This record gives sequence, structure tokens and C-alpha cells, in this order.
Amino acid sequence: MATEKIQENKMGVMPVNRLLITMSVPLMISMLVQALYNVVDSIFVAQLSEDALNAVSLAFPMQNLMISVATGTGVGISALLSKSLGENDTERVERAATNGIFLAFASFVVFAVIGLFFSRIFFEL
Repeated sequence: MATEKIQENKMGVMPVNRLLITMSVPLMISMLVQALYNVVDSIFVAQLSEDALNAVSLAFPMQNLMISVATGTGVGISALLSKSLGENDTERVERAATNGIFLAFASFVVFAVIGLFFSRIFFEL
């Protein structure tokens, strides 16, 4: 039972240096894979034409913004859900899940509108 408790709450018992390594390495690998994906994508697109590479390069900041909004929303909702589930507050869990779905849909609508109506202006600037 004691080993289960240690594994359940490693942030409370694990040494800080080891905790930082075990929690940061997966994030760094994820960021590395994302960066490598963009590099490989750019190499492939550059073989098509210079205009295609320019389009990919200009779309990259918007792609990062969409990923940041989605990740931030997901992490926030996950934290709220975890806390609410730990407190056995089912009403708060339902509200958090509903708000998470609404925020996902709202961010989709915002980025779809930006893409449909403002992408030409963005690329011309």
C-alpha cells in the first residue's frame, strides 16, 4: 500500500531534481517532434516551389497559436476536472466538461472565421 501511495503522489515525495527530469523530458521530446515535423514539412514543400514554402512559413505562426490555445484550454480544463473529481463534486465536473466543450467549439469558430475571412489580408501583409 505504501508504494501505491508514493506512485500516486510523486510530486509530494520525489526529489525535486528527479521530478523535474521525469516531468520535463516528455514535454521536451514533444516539442522536438513538433519542430522536426515543421522542418521536414518545409523541406518537402520547398521542393514544390518557393511560393509554397512562403505559404507554409507564413501559416506557421497561426498554427502555433491554434496549438497554444488548444493546449492551454486542455490543460486548464484537465486541472479543473482533476480537482473536481478529487473533491467528488459532480456538479462542478459537469460544468467544467461542458465549459471545455464550449471553449473548444468557440476556439474552432474563431480560428475558422480568421482563416476564412482574414487569411488573404494576413498573407498580403
